[in-house]
Amino acid sequence: MGMLKLNEKHTRTAALTATALYFIACLIFFLPIEIAHKITICTSILTLASFWLCPWQMTLALLFSTLGDHFGSCHNFMAQMGFFALGHIWFIIYFIGRYFKKVEKDRKLTGKAKGYLAMVAFCTIVLLAVVFTKIVPEVPPGIMKTGVCIYAILISSMLVSAMIQRSSLFALGAILFVFSDFILAWNKFVEPIPGRHYLVLVPYFMAQWLLFIRATKFRIGPEMRLLRF
Repeated sequence: MGMLKLNEKHTRTAALTATALYFIACLIFFLPIEIAHKITICTSILTLASFWLCPWQMTLALLFSTLGDHFGSCHNFMAQMGFFALGHIWFIIYFIGRYFKKVEKDRKLTGKAKGYLAMVAFCTIVLLAVVFTKIVPEVPPGIMKTGVCIYAILISSMLVSAMIQRSSLFALGAILFVFSDFILAWNKFVEPIPGRHYLVLVPYFMAQWLLFIRATKFRIGPEMRLLRF
């Protein structure tokens, strides 16, 4: 399962321990305590745990996300966006591989399935339309504008690949990730958003954990059946 070996009977303990440490670190992040690169500490916990608990593709996705957090805390937006873009590429690779291995074999294109896929396609097109008509025109020309365009396409592809996994947790994680980045981009390039600190980071922290925990063998409970198309 993971890049490093872990006895399967210890999966539950390891997943719960990583979860507890992660949310404690996230809570500390929001406290008025001066700690260098606080956000990097949070995502580093999931990345480290993923070496034992998650497929290697998910580990790489989390690793690049952590590097993105590090450069974000250093106020290097281009490096932050670049590493998150690499993270999304590995999320996509993981989701595509999982789809053909676990989902595609028993998926039937019923009316419900076609409706769901049409909804996913429509929402993604609307998202990209808003990004390219409202945000991209406000981005400074040059390499940054090109980077934002590429990033928008990558994160939208990640969203689509997560939404077809027949997993509510993967879908919710991807949606929260997109929401967080959308608020961040709107605040940076279009206009300030009140409460942006929490609107960006609370969904982001939840997104990372949902993607991590669903990729492990540990199950936190029965998932909703809404995405069983």
